[in-house]
Amino acid sequence: MKWNTLRYLFKEGIIGLWRNRTMALASIGTIILCLLILGMSYGIGTNIDYLIEQMETKFGITAYLKEGLEAEEITQLKTQVEAMNNVSEVIYISKEDALKSFSEDNGDQSLFMMFQEDNPLPASFEIITSNVKEQTALVEALNQLDGIDETVYFQNETASFIRIRNTVSYVCLAILIILVVVGLMLMSNTIKLTVYIRRREINIMKYVGATNSFIQVPFLIEGMLIGLLGALASIVMITVGYDWIMQKVAIMSGALSGLALVPTDNIMQALIPTYLILGVGIGLIGSAVAIHRHLDV
Repeated sequence: MKWNTLRYLFKEGIIGLWRNRTMALASIGTIILCLLILGMSYGIGTNIDYLIEQMETKFGITAYLKEGLEAEEITQLKTQVEAMNNVSEVIYISKEDALKSFSEDNGDQSLFMMFQEDNPLPASFEIITSNVKEQTALVEALNQLDGIDETVYFQNETASFIRIRNTVSYVCLAILIILVVVGLMLMSNTIKLTVYIRRREINIMKYVGATNSFIQVPFLIEGMLIGLLGALASIVMITVGYDWIMQKVAIMSGALSGLALVPTDNIMQALIPTYLILGVGIGLIGSAVAIHRHLDV
């Protein structure tokens, strides 16, 4: 097609969008809901994985030692653990250090004096891994060593986070499918209304020899514009919302203090192209279905 023809068809698509702005806004709103739910699902899943990695890296594995080990045995055991695969660092925590830490955490220094002569806390190794995905295998190997009484790491917490992530993903997927269907229906109705309004003009165009593609392209452009507007609005909303959440998390205290969310840029690098493809795709498919079924050309 020549440039003048393309410009005319694009202009007709914009005019159709303005004529049916109420239905177009409903279609845009549905597309925004679809994309926001997709963004929330992706953001939650990505951040849960990121938080799990940070927690396991930050807190590592605690290996409690058996009672009665001599200093030489502890040194040999520490060397043995340091030589194991996936071990980045090993820090020895004596019984006395463990009691001091316990007293400080509880804000009661008298606890140290009270239990100093009969310390119930065991000595331990704080083990930092180089690959958090292989912590389970390392724990199994540690439990086989003589001198290791018990190992503790964030196994239960990790499993809970994974269950939350999976549940959120399934629920969001179900809602997303429903909204995509609704979006396609609204898009189809928007284009059908445009076809009805322009039915006389279309008949005249057919009588003078206009091709099927010449008649169909403005409706496809209208659908693509609706999808593009929905995608752009979703990008702005998810960016602003995610930045706000990051600011709130940054000032939190408690169990999640010191942990960070995935940076906004990283999230949007994945979502922006996905949003644009899905938004324009929903608009294009909805328009094409409407034209195929309701436009006799």
